Amino acid sequence: MNIKDLLCGMEDRAMDSQFLKDICAIYNPKDFGDTEPDCEVGYRHLLPLLTVDQKTSLEKMEQAYIQRRAYAAKYGFKCGLFGAFRQYFGASVAQDAGFQDLLCDDLLTQPKMQRHQENYADIELCNQLEQSIMDTLSEEDREYMVNITCAWQQRVYSAAHDGFYCGFRAAYDVMDAIVPMAKIRNMEKILITEYLMGYIQPYSEIECLQDLAA
Repeated sequence: MNIKDLLCGMEDRAMDSQFLKDICAIYNPKDFGDTEPDCEVGYRHLLPLLTVDQKTSLEKMEQAYIQRRAYAAKYGFKCGLFGAFRQYFGASVAQDAGFQDLLCDDLLTQPKMQRHQENYADIELCNQLEQSIMDTLSEEDREYMVNITCAWQQRVYSAAHDGFYCGFRAAYDVMDAIVPMAKIRNMEKILITEYLMGYIQPYSEIECLQDLAA
């Protein structure tokens, strides 16, 4: 085995099907604006109306979105690693550790997204299949299809988001093992990043939520 094969094997084992299941499991729709209820209504409304061919197109679209979700999680993890190291060593002033410029602007925004050729092919396929179904629906029924695709797009975004944070945390764990108290020394930047990514809240906001729940 050469080093390239060894590294590829390590990556495959680290980001196997269980990693993707875990990324999907921590997805909390309410963190992003909950699209899931409308998606469920969309499926319940449309499935009885769709032809066999339309259902086949919908299934192909779903599979393409699943592949996009997996790619977003894996690429997001790598961006999180890079962003954390860049943040620690002062090579970037991005307060979000580069979540926007490294990941969102690159993977989720034109024209840079085109460099991810396999993933971009899935994006185009999703768009084509969605349009092929939309063209056959009434104006009212199209809204239900939009709700379905919005939910899938949100799932892809959340996979990128949580994948990035996992990579971010992993990088600081590595640094902490080599440079004792690395996280403590950079705690202010870490907390700002976690706040901007929505993982933590100011205590005043926590108190308000506690009061509402009381």
